[in-house]
Amino acid sequence: MPLVPPTKLAELQSNATGIRNVCVLAHVDHGKTTLSDALLATNGIISSRLAGKIRYLDSREDEQQRGITMESSGISLYYKSQQPRDSDSNHDEDGSGDGGAMLEYLINLIDSPGHVDFASEVASAARLSDGALVLVDVVEGVCTQTVSVLRQAWVENVRPILFLNKMDRLILEWRMAPNEAYTHMQQLIEQVNAVLAGFWEGDRLAEDSRKLEEAKEKWRETHGEDAPMSEWYLEEKDDSQIYFSPEQGNVLFGSAIDGWAFRVNHFARIFAEKLGIPSPAKLQPLMWGDYFIDPKNKRRVLNRKQFSKLYGVARANTATPLFVQLCLAPVWQVYESVAIDMDQEKIDKVVNALGIKILPRDRRSKDRRTLLTAIMQGWLPLAQACMAAVVEQLPSPVEAQPLRLPHLVQGKSQAAASSEAATSKGEVEKALYGCIAGTADAPAPLVAYIGKVVSIPRTSLPEFSDGKAQRDRMEMTADEMRALGRDAVRRELALGRESGAGTPMSALSPSGAATPSSSGAATPMRPEHTAEVSIDSLADAMNSKLNLNVGGGEVDQSTPDPDADAGEVLVGFGRLYSGTISVGDKLWAMQPKYNAKNPKTHAFLKQVTIRALYMMMGRELVRLKSVPAGNVCGIRGVAGAILKSGTLASDAQTCPNLAAMHTETYPIVRVALEPINPHDMTRLAQGLALLNQADPCVQVHSQTTGEHVLVTAGELHLERCLKDLRERFAQCEIHVSEPIVPFREGIARQSAQPNVVLGEVGSSGRMLAMISNSSPENSEASENDGPSTKVAGGALRGEVSLTTANGLVTVTIQVEPLPEKTTKFLMRHETDIQRFVRLTSSQRRHRLNAAAEALDEDNGDVLATQNDAVMSDDEDGEIKSAKPSRLSELGLWLHSRIQQTFSRAKGWEPQRVEYTMETGLRALGPRQTGPNMLVYSNKLLELSDKPGSSWFHLGERSTLGSSFAATPYLSDDEEGDSREDSPAAKATSAGIPRTTSSIRDFEESINTGFQLAMQSGPLCLEPFAGVAVTIKEFVYNGENTDSALLDTNKTSSVRGAASSAVLSGQIITTVRDAIKTGFLHWSPRLHLAMYTCDIQATSDVLGKVYGVINRRRGRILLEEMREGTPYFIIKASIPIVESFGFADEIRKRTSGAAIPLLIFRGFEPLDTDPFWVPTTEEELEDLGEKADRDNVAKKYMDKVRMRKGLFVERKIVEHAEKQRTLKK
Repeated sequence: MPLVPPTKLAELQSNATGIRNVCVLAHVDHGKTTLSDALLATNGIISSRLAGKIRYLDSREDEQQRGITMESSGISLYYKSQQPRDSDSNHDEDGSGDGGAMLEYLINLIDSPGHVDFASEVASAARLSDGALVLVDVVEGVCTQTVSVLRQAWVENVRPILFLNKMDRLILEWRMAPNEAYTHMQQLIEQVNAVLAGFWEGDRLAEDSRKLEEAKEKWRETHGEDAPMSEWYLEEKDDSQIYFSPEQGNVLFGSAIDGWAFRVNHFARIFAEKLGIPSPAKLQPLMWGDYFIDPKNKRRVLNRKQFSKLYGVARANTATPLFVQLCLAPVWQVYESVAIDMDQEKIDKVVNALGIKILPRDRRSKDRRTLLTAIMQGWLPLAQACMAAVVEQLPSPVEAQPLRLPHLVQGKSQAAASSEAATSKGEVEKALYGCIAGTADAPAPLVAYIGKVVSIPRTSLPEFSDGKAQRDRMEMTADEMRALGRDAVRRELALGRESGAGTPMSALSPSGAATPSSSGAATPMRPEHTAEVSIDSLADAMNSKLNLNVGGGEVDQSTPDPDADAGEVLVGFGRLYSGTISVGDKLWAMQPKYNAKNPKTHAFLKQVTIRALYMMMGRELVRLKSVPAGNVCGIRGVAGAILKSGTLASDAQTCPNLAAMHTETYPIVRVALEPINPHDMTRLAQGLALLNQADPCVQVHSQTTGEHVLVTAGELHLERCLKDLRERFAQCEIHVSEPIVPFREGIARQSAQPNVVLGEVGSSGRMLAMISNSSPENSEASENDGPSTKVAGGALRGEVSLTTANGLVTVTIQVEPLPEKTTKFLMRHETDIQRFVRLTSSQRRHRLNAAAEALDEDNGDVLATQNDAVMSDDEDGEIKSAKPSRLSELGLWLHSRIQQTFSRAKGWEPQRVEYTMETGLRALGPRQTGPNMLVYSNKLLELSDKPGSSWFHLGERSTLGSSFAATPYLSDDEEGDSREDSPAAKATSAGIPRTTSSIRDFEESINTGFQLAMQSGPLCLEPFAGVAVTIKEFVYNGENTDSALLDTNKTSSVRGAASSAVLSGQIITTVRDAIKTGFLHWSPRLHLAMYTCDIQATSDVLGKVYGVINRRRGRILLEEMREGTPYFIIKASIPIVESFGFADEIRKRTSGAAIPLLIFRGFEPLDTDPFWVPTTEEELEDLGEKADRDNVAKKYMDKVRMRKGLFVERKIVEHAEKQRTLKK
């Protein structure tokens, strides 16, 4: 097909009903980019012979080298189809119909990566699209990323089409018969549908739970609180429309590398008349399933029951289904004739029977694959089948936006709760749901979503390029390009004849290629004339001649273009939902945290000027003046206003801020960066800022020490980011530290090792490196009788009592481990806890925690979201219940679920658990949402004037308003009690400064000390996990024994405020040091960040795969053989700290036969005490005094401590022997 000019594509942008926004989703190496190449060939962008080899949309050098896609890229394609006369028949896959009108479509195609490290690119592609082509390798089947991309499409409400790719492998590699292949593909489609059924069931449970709660509320309103509710039934819902079914036309079969594909309607149209069926639409439902051709009457189709009745059950079991006989058998025959037998007679018969034309050079080709591809492309063209399926099955923006936008505008729960979600409630929603572009006289509200921000070299942009030849080529039609080429050849030949030697090609003149002479012959242009003609003048002439919709709009020339001198320019890749965007428009850029009703979020709102608009053409960009609603485009001018994604709107008050994208990638790999040349520090900082905007998944932190930390999703993602930094963004040499992997610190119910030394000093000079009171005898007794709960002196294990430096306050705390199920639940549902805390934060916002909440806003959202996503598959036997859709019910749900995790836990009796959950629990940490608990003892709350309520009733608790430093002593009057006979009132009336206080006066200081301790543990300053801290006693002595430190000249009120501020800080440090000391009473444990490793390998390399996993300290979770294939599916767990270089090693060991896929799993405890040394007789006999086996936990701990500059106990010389000398 000839090259389609961008002018034609720009014309089609105004017809929203003819637009299809499609993304290509699949597991890595399942054929996405190969399919995209075949689609590009239909528009003449690349040759059909190079489809699958050139990988046009992989524009990066490292993408071409590795053979995988790392960035999603878009391109606009043209498709023309003939409308069928009858409404029952489908679009023809070859573009020809039954004589209807010709319809033109604009296909905005987005190719996305398949590697798990780049899942954020998949999220942005799905958000900008209305439909998806989901590819599945028929050999490898449903893989981990296949489930992930299906979930992404489900969350974004994107309608998918299934493409069963690489069917040639069933024929050439597995040598399957057509019947076997049919059975295999049936099972594969069932597996994909089972994944969709799981998504449907999860949404139905949430919806049913919400409806049941609404029904209960209505029942209570009409019948009273205690009236029993009558029977209530859930309404049935049809889910047939969500599944893939070939007879519905949403399943494609084919091979992208061989360039062919088909749907069942293609063969239904061919065989309908031969079988005596009135129309292809009636034969299509019979093309998949147990339907057979009657052996006697060839013009009749029977189902299995009818066939069994006529010919018996035995013959029905061996009969060939209609799909195999009409669709698969001809394909198998072509492959056997061309690729397997290489029989020339059969090849000629096949070519003549199919009625296709094969070039003589293809017939003579010695490469069987070349001839095979030519035959299959001529018979079942891949691009035509895919384009027809996209046009027929996927919705246009006008049809899709009423279904998709309610979830983005109102939120998923509110949209589900409202049955009228798709009905417009105002002018803005009417424009959004109707995809209204508006006119110049009646403009519609403009709302666009920026899915990601890409960085493009300034010289690659058409308005900044030095020579405009590339832009001219993109803007000219195919005929003009050919005429220009012919004129150039004639001129070159004329110059060669005149000079007798080769002369460089001269520049073209706007009027023509040559100047006619008096004789009528073309006179070549002289060099002096050539110098007067520029490429710019030629481009201007062409633009005026063609009247293109390109170039700049009305941009304010008084303000300089900020990108004029930049090396890299940031361009937003977005989707326009309503209105028309034009160059020069002034719009409001809203980041995901912006809320028009909350004045505190107005810092996330900025006004921007649209500098340029682009049509995304893969590696090329074509300038546009304006873009109407329903299209995907590039937008320049949003740099600095939108960090990674956000919303553009014409009115920030009335236009909604669309919901943030859901992504399943969690940045986990950290490295510290510094330039090799210190003078390049500024360039590195600027490069990191640019990378942070251009990569949707990267995180950049600047530590207080000046260290720059880069956080990426995985090893491959890290390599790409470092390459971009060195070559594009920073353009300097960078020194990269070893990967920084996060750990967690926990404890186990075992006695601590004796003589623990860490060399850490507390705030008051106390040595936190506690010398454990455990003795070998106690340890031995603990092993036999279980861990002792007491230490020397009769105190409970983990109980510590410390006094502040001024002697005013004595705090007694007890540290103990939480049950494993409770810890996992708190980690898994960190997002829900975060939502609950934010719900009540307006009632209890603390001054000291404001910075921590701001940090949580920036970094915690992704972590918490991913903890939910990656750990939801391992419930560990929990009793699952539907999560409430209302935030008001979330606290009760968390209360009941957490209480269930304590069941049968050692050390947590039912009475204690009930007290903790109802009254004692005061906070979670770190960052108010972590997997650690702060509990007040019953005795402590009894001494308090107002015990208050548990953490789950934050809304009912009175607020403190500010920290203790701002409110020196909170009396009963200030809490709302106006009793005149209270001790505080009497003391105040007598003019005596009040010195009595309750636990509530110091609650903020205690909570702050707890949060600080949970943020950095004593082992290697990593956060705690699975620790419960109980405040058992809090004794306030009531007299300032350190009053000499205060200024005696100040008034009593000033002295009281100063004293309270000092005391508040001392309580914080005392609580923190006591928690860390009590932590070391128990046997500590390191929690390792883990990857789930999915590997598909044959039995030949199975042993090598296991060997690599064992060397990396991994463990096998699951091993099963995929039915009907020679592949084993291996699921393993491997520590992230040991995973660097794992993929390369396993590829080398297996010669590329196994490729691992690493997905963040969560944190798991390493069951080894970092301070363990062989002490018992058996251990010494087994390991010897030198302890030949390394303590892995200690090695990890020391490595982190060395990186952070902490004390590490090391022996310079071990087991030395006396040196002999030869002097005597």
